[in-house]
Amino acid sequence: MCDMVRSGELAKYPLAMVDRLLELCGPRLMIGYDIGCGFSATANQSSLLGPRIHAKECRFYVGSFHGHAHCRLCQLDWHPLYIPGCGLEDFEGCEHCFSESNAVASHTGHASSFHQKQAIQLHFQCWNSDKYAELSTFLYNNYRQALQILDTLPTQLTAAKKELKIPSDTMFDTWRNEEKEYLSSLKQEPEIDVLRPEYLRTLRKLHDAQ
Repeated sequence: MCDMVRSGELAKYPLAMVDRLLELCGPRLMIGYDIGCGFSATANQSSLLGPRIHAKECRFYVGSFHGHAHCRLCQLDWHPLYIPGCGLEDFEGCEHCFSESNAVASHTGHASSFHQKQAIQLHFQCWNSDKYAELSTFLYNNYRQALQILDTLPTQLTAAKKELKIPSDTMFDTWRNEEKEYLSSLKQEPEIDVLRPEYLRTLRKLHDAQ
């Protein structure tokens, strides 16, 4: 455990973590990161990690919590809600972890650097033991939830499509692609919107000159 005093959140830290994940985990790894959209380019362009990421068919995502803070066009490509295979995962494990560690702050605010690290380390040792003990229950409950969704949702979806007169499931991808195309066309501001303020500024200059 250490304090990041000077460097801040540099790319070398998540790159090192991705390197470790590629060593420990199998292919087709899904990695969630609050700036996964931008970090994906950094990782894939890395001379050391890029080839391994491609070989293992890994992909980056933006967590469902952070994703809603990104622009809509970014969400359509990187939010787990729109990406097949993400399932029930929200990719916000770090946020859940940080949330539970907030209680430590009230006991370490005026402590020395040594005792701060000691309290944080003790907290995470206990947290890790508790989570490991509850792991089987967590997996069982998630599995039951997934089975329940697979059992009930198709019927509800079929009824909703019939009511809304949606011909097939392919329409969802069609609407998503149409939305992406429309939003991409808005990257460059329409010429008329550029000329209007310029016209007003010109009128003001003319008025001041007169």
